[in-house]
Amino acid sequence: MKRREFLKSSAFVASSATSLLWAPHSPMANAAVNTGHNQYFSRLNETLKRTGPGRPVMLIDTARMNHNIDRLVNSVGEEKTYRAVVKSLPSVPLLQHVTQRAKTDALMVFHQPFLNAVAQAFPKSDALLGKPMPVRAAETFYKTLPPNPAFNPAQQVQWLIDSEARLAQYLNLAKTLGIKIQVNFEIDVGLRRGGFASPDALRQALALAAANPMHLKVTGIMGYEPHLTGMQADLSHPEVQKVLARYHSAIAQLKTHGLKPENMTLNGAGSHTLKIYERDRTMNDLSAGSGVVMPTDFDTHHLVANRPALFIATPILKRYDQNPIVTDRKERLYYIYGGKWKARMVSPAETGEPLYESTNQSPITTPGESNLQVDDYMFLRPTQSEFVMLQFGDLLTVTDGEIDQRWPVFHETG
Repeated sequence: MKRREFLKSSAFVASSATSLLWAPHSPMANAAVNTGHNQYFSRLNETLKRTGPGRPVMLIDTARMNHNIDRLVNSVGEEKTYRAVVKSLPSVPLLQHVTQRAKTDALMVFHQPFLNAVAQAFPKSDALLGKPMPVRAAETFYKTLPPNPAFNPAQQVQWLIDSEARLAQYLNLAKTLGIKIQVNFEIDVGLRRGGFASPDALRQALALAAANPMHLKVTGIMGYEPHLTGMQADLSHPEVQKVLARYHSAIAQLKTHGLKPENMTLNGAGSHTLKIYERDRTMNDLSAGSGVVMPTDFDTHHLVANRPALFIATPILKRYDQNPIVTDRKERLYYIYGGKWKARMVSPAETGEPLYESTNQSPITTPGESNLQVDDYMFLRPTQSEFVMLQFGDLLTVTDGEIDQRWPVFHETG
């Protein structure tokens, strides 16, 4: 329900005598022993009241994040490359932390301005595009890339190509700019979201690339399979076997054209499915981003040992000791600073969803025993990381319960 519609509803029609009961709890009220937060969130709450900026912020717990990075890297193993997904970790310092701990220079990029930022901030990186980009976006990248002698796009950027028509566009761009472009072919491994769907289609694209060696270099293939997410699958699962069969078919096409797949980027997986391939040797390059910070959409079977490391913390603006909107409930009502994020309340644990959606101040109910005060904080877990992490300004890192660093995020345009 929209706010203005809600304000017209009968729930807000009350006598003047009743309205006197709606006075919010005083900010100066004595703190209660039971805030509704466990020890972990109680400490974060006190830290933010002492050193926070007094507005909604995005927190990253570095110890939990490091645990998750180590889990992902262990699943990838030493014989494969771990590729960090930039859209899910949209901050240069965050990516620097992840890649340094994971000992990788491989990045997957989904947005042209982010690619330009990566070229400047990560001069040793190997950047694979995670989706086929309009050729105009590729042209924009080249024309707006500042001089950087340490970064060579001809050797460090792999553009994702999903069709022969798109490959022809990139070939024309390469000829126009007088450059050589690396291309990685997206294959459909069962998601049905595009990519080369048959050996014949891939064969024709490979032939076009082979006929233009001055401007095109084939660097590998990529297959994405999040349709396996809810299956609790391992390598023996029939759907996994179908994915691998399509992958092997594409690898055979590479060999037919004289290419050496073992020296190429054979990318696949994602946070949801990376663990499936621990003992597989088909792919040599596995991607993951959200599994590093664990938004709620990634509370899935193969990530059960990973720990939530990303939280929205937002101050309480108002408190009512009895819900004045739904008067037959024995619960407290709080208004938090902001709202309508892609996120779910996580602390206090029994907190309900907002009574109505508001980006200004959201009404949140808790059981009567929760005794948070005005200026205390409530905590949410984002459902995703990529978009939500860009909404709060600098990311605040937390180590041992204290805020220790501010990490700027990427700009959506550039």
